[in-house]
Amino acid sequence: MLRAALTALLVALPALTCAGTALVTRPDTLRESPSPFAFRVAEVHRRSSVEVLEVRGEWVRVESTGNRSGWIRRDSTDLDSQPAPDTLAKPPSSPLRGAPALPRSPTRASHHALILSLTPPAPAGQGAADAANAGRIASLMGVPDANIRHLSGEALTLDGLRQALADLDARIGEQDRAFIHIAADGARPRSARECGDALLTHDRQPFAASELHRYLGSLSARADKVFLIIDAGRGEEPRPAPGQRNRFTRQLPPDAACSGDTFERAGLPANLQLLLAGGNRAAFEDERGGLATQALLACFEGQASGATGLADGETLRACAQAHLDRLPGGQHLTLAGNPALIPAPLAWASDPSGKDAPRRLLEAIHAQRDNRRQLDILPLRRSDGAAALRIAGDRPGHLYILQAGEDRLTLLYPNPFSPDARLEPGTTVTLPASDDRKPLANGRLLVLLTDSARSLQRGGFQPSGAFSATFPDVRGLRLATEEFLGGDTSPLCRFSETRNLGAEQARRCSTAFAAKWITLPAGNAPR
Repeated sequence: MLRAALTALLVALPALTCAGTALVTRPDTLRESPSPFAFRVAEVHRRSSVEVLEVRGEWVRVESTGNRSGWIRRDSTDLDSQPAPDTLAKPPSSPLRGAPALPRSPTRASHHALILSLTPPAPAGQGAADAANAGRIASLMGVPDANIRHLSGEALTLDGLRQALADLDARIGEQDRAFIHIAADGARPRSARECGDALLTHDRQPFAASELHRYLGSLSARADKVFLIIDAGRGEEPRPAPGQRNRFTRQLPPDAACSGDTFERAGLPANLQLLLAGGNRAAFEDERGGLATQALLACFEGQASGATGLADGETLRACAQAHLDRLPGGQHLTLAGNPALIPAPLAWASDPSGKDAPRRLLEAIHAQRDNRRQLDILPLRRSDGAAALRIAGDRPGHLYILQAGEDRLTLLYPNPFSPDARLEPGTTVTLPASDDRKPLANGRLLVLLTDSARSLQRGGFQPSGAFSATFPDVRGLRLATEEFLGGDTSPLCRFSETRNLGAEQARRCSTAFAAKWITLPAGNAPR
């Protein structure tokens, strides 16, 4: 009777739906309903981060690691100690920001961010403002709050910085994504000798570009993509305007070693994108943080406009540079690594437009491929008007063959005659003759071999004769692009760490794919 009465009382209490995260301040038990007698779902550990779904009296419904949801006691979280929504820390207002923020890309537990504030403490440096701005960029890239780690001050001695990068490397699973933001003073010795690029740590030691590249190489070997912003200067010219400070120093120990390496050296991994604030030596900050970070945030929030509607690295650089050109100082951004990578693939800057939009979108999808993967395609001759392709990859996957039309995307494989996209290496597939007899010869086809299956229904593909096609409008192009770039967006894939998934489930949640362009010879085209 007592249990029933308590349950009835709890159910009768008004529920408050809310969003955000909370920190578990003491161990508790995740329960099926808001009652101390309810079935136990799992244990939640102290200092773990949970997503708050609902508040009901003294109980909170949360979602914890591994997509486990249930109820814990309210006093086991820091929910009541958090500031009211209107008093939460926000990125400082900036004249560079004017457009409303776009919806963030869906968060995934496989996305990680490391925000390092090595600038001097305020008022000399603006590390707190940079951290807020960089945190917003990370959110727009789909990094969950629990996966955003921020370090500053005494934690970033030379040894501390090395440890932070090593810890990120340890957290990254196969095909995870990593975003690193570094706000620092660039450093060179007082002498005129050329020492290459370096960052000044909290204990006034140089962290050389050569050493940074060793960490980036290790991350890139395992991650799907790595994005790095270095908001630091590389020289003393030009001079800062009033109210600005140049992020650069020559105050180095006399025995500082010279590596001669630069941040944007040649031969960077194809899955790495690097934006440098001090492209022409100087990089400035004001009371709102680094100017480059402010400009990039404005572009991430929707002010960038690319030809496809998707903001790749070059689009973001050009957008941010346009903002900086309107400010005094003449600061110049540099882009290194792969400029075609899209940091936030589902945060559209604009709608794809123009007759060439389908082709440009296929090119954007192709640019996000994992070029470490092998994909060989051999056209085979047939006499029945169909086209045959022998596909040889370095691993099994799911095969999709796309062609750009004037106003839509056509899916040639799978098709009604071969509906199963699963493919083993060395398999031969057939593309039937189209109903309208339009030849495939001399037309570019994009072949994708994905780790995980793509949903054709979710991608907006509808039957169209022997094949399938998107809606002939912007909505159709966006749905298809989001499906091929986003992969499985189920709760399990969004909220589970890659390290906690088995090999098979990790493949189902992977967004990685191999891709290759082919053009069928005339003798292989459907007649």
